[in-house]
Amino acid sequence: MQHIIFDLDGTLIDSKNEIFKTYKTVFEQIPPAKMPEIEELDYGQTINDVLKSVYGDDMVRIGEAKQLFVSIYDRSDFADTQLYEGVYETLNELKENGHELYIATNKRYYPTTMVLGKKGIGYLFSGIMANEMEPGITLSKRQMIAGLKKSGSFSSGFMVGDSVGDIQAGNEEQLITVAVKYGYEEESKLLEKNPRYLIDSFHKLSTIIDAQDMF
Repeated sequence: MQHIIFDLDGTLIDSKNEIFKTYKTVFEQIPPAKMPEIEELDYGQTINDVLKSVYGDDMVRIGEAKQLFVSIYDRSDFADTQLYEGVYETLNELKENGHELYIATNKRYYPTTMVLGKKGIGYLFSGIMANEMEPGITLSKRQMIAGLKKSGSFSSGFMVGDSVGDIQAGNEEQLITVAVKYGYEEESKLLEKNPRYLIDSFHKLSTIIDAQDMF
């Protein structure tokens, strides 16, 4: 049995259109000093970090924009959010083979559970750590991973993600890191963090896990 932690956006789901659409509405209703290029936003960041990059130090507007984003996004039906190819089948296969699956995501907890439920995969995960699960604290990816290791009582396993933050945090926590190159990060940047594996298809994860189970 293996313990496998997954990032969410850019790894299991493609949420780009959903998130861009929401930010576009927010910026139209609460205009920043300079309108950003929506497609150039690093939406793998937390909401706080994205809004700070747009509104600077204007904490009043950041607060208003965040409240508006949450009110819109949390009422979404997530029709514009899709599972990547092979995710549903591979996750079910891993679960059926007795592996424990977890989520560590920069998305907030409520929309995370909503998306997982809407896409029919929520029941597969033994634990979820989101970045705002502790009041007043924005958890780093490493803190999320450490929290899952503690709650799941494991010290070794896998971290699967599409960002440099995912791979760096997984390496720091002594997990076997698997970078997916179909997500939102440039392949060259992922390679700089020295993932153990780099895959271009989610299906290939099963082979990696099975090989590790032989040792």
